[in-house]
Amino acid sequence: MPENLAQLAHAALTAATTPGTETPQAPPIRPAGRGGATVADTCVRDDLGFALLLHRRGDGRMAEELYFSTRRDDGSWTPADHLSGGVLGIDPTSESEVAAVLRGRLLLPFGESETELFTGRPEAPEGYETLCFQELLVSPEVDRIDVESTATTGVTLPGRIRGPLASPVTLFVLFPGERLIVRPTAREGHRPIPQGEGEAVHELTCWQRTI
Repeated sequence: MPENLAQLAHAALTAATTPGTETPQAPPIRPAGRGGATVADTCVRDDLGFALLLHRRGDGRMAEELYFSTRRDDGSWTPADHLSGGVLGIDPTSESEVAAVLRGRLLLPFGESETELFTGRPEAPEGYETLCFQELLVSPEVDRIDVESTATTGVTLPGRIRGPLASPVTLFVLFPGERLIVRPTAREGHRPIPQGEGEAVHELTCWQRTI
């Protein structure tokens, strides 16, 4: 991957976090892109940081690249490493293409993958765990996303609000056994979203795997 994409991912994580801050997910940002690349979203889990970038390839097609970094003891981030990527079926920066896919829906699964990474958590065998990466395509009507984290054991963790959204593509990174309930909040002036509306509530799950 081009070095400037790795630099952009590192800059995004640096701008999205404050040294010593422990939040499940960092607020998404969108710094000025380099070479046509933009930051779709960032996500921080413990001392692992992830940045999802969008860029246009030489053939004109849109692609995404996922980078990750590790937070040092002083709060700074190590140089970003490329984790995965691929060509997209639509251009997420095109409102018309996004609308054509959503067809009136507020949220829609946009992609998912999983990768084994060293997390260092006590519950991780030898420090490694299989993390799940899930993306949602979000309607322009949505201003913020309410995320409720619930473990498969039934223990509910405090939810938090993510927003404002940086792009129509939102990234979630889940540890094994984690479940997220995602509810959108509409922008002022758009149609209200009834509490519990079926199309507006999504569940994201990372199944616990046993060896």
